[in-house]
Amino acid sequence: MKKIKYIIPVGLTFLASACLKDDPQSTNFGTVKPVIEQLNAPNFLNANTAGGANQYAYWMQLRVDSTYTATDSVTVDVGGPMIGSNVTVTFGVDTVTFNEFNAGNGGGYQLLPAADYTWTNGNSTVIKGGTGIAQCYLTFNTKLIDFTQNYVLPIAITDASGQTISGNYGTTMYTIVAGNQYMGLYQSVGQRVMGENTYTINDLKQAYDLSDIYALQGGFPTAGPNGPTGFVPNTVVANCADQTVYLSIGEQMDLTVNPDNSVTVTNDNLYGFGKQTYALNSGASTWDPVKHVFTLSYGFVDPYSGDSSVVTEVMTRIR
Repeated sequence: MKKIKYIIPVGLTFLASACLKDDPQSTNFGTVKPVIEQLNAPNFLNANTAGGANQYAYWMQLRVDSTYTATDSVTVDVGGPMIGSNVTVTFGVDTVTFNEFNAGNGGGYQLLPAADYTWTNGNSTVIKGGTGIAQCYLTFNTKLIDFTQNYVLPIAITDASGQTISGNYGTTMYTIVAGNQYMGLYQSVGQRVMGENTYTINDLKQAYDLSDIYALQGGFPTAGPNGPTGFVPNTVVANCADQTVYLSIGEQMDLTVNPDNSVTVTNDNLYGFGKQTYALNSGASTWDPVKHVFTLSYGFVDPYSGDSSVVTEVMTRIR
């Protein structure tokens, strides 16, 4: 893809900068000061909280498996100019803002009990000088959490080594939701063979379980209109095959783990993500519950060229 470059003559550049400086209503970027804020992406807005509250609710999704232990993190960054020295950022639970948030949304939320989680390495982290970003981790005991309740964990930045804390992103309402035992980040290796051509698979693939989020808010951005109505314990969605397939075409696949740990590979009919250019045919595929590995075999026929592709890949969970 070609990039369009905008060329501004030197004289016009000087004129524009002079006008910005002279206009009292212009922003003088030389006076912008850094602020410390929570970086919430890639969480998604909960449509149920779009009422009178001035806080957004973001998801903190916890994988529920036989370990009953799940981790997640709060990411903080420096908004504006970088800071040359280390900044220690300390966190706490903002019950005052939570009460305002809850009242503005009909009182339908509950504060996550303190017994259900711990700060993994203490409730602070350090943004190294000049780096601009850091994470602070939490460990959750999913055996104690009742996911039928609308739990929220309101995390606030309480101190930032004297730096200004963002007024907009200093506190975040994290809605606690479940994820099934197969979700996670996987290293995928394998190949797709189409005639005499072999396409290598060597990628990181995220296996998503969005059923609890979908059911709670009645939909999901970019998903189809007929998603799950409740928690789905045995299906995740992931990118299909190699980069040629999922980047250029947008094909996704559902991986459904059966009671005998065999796996059925199908088109993503659960959420309706991406294109359905190829009709996927599942081969002999399995899930290893000890090593957390998908061993997949599936294929498809290109409806336009008639070419057949056979895919073999091994997805090993790394996080």
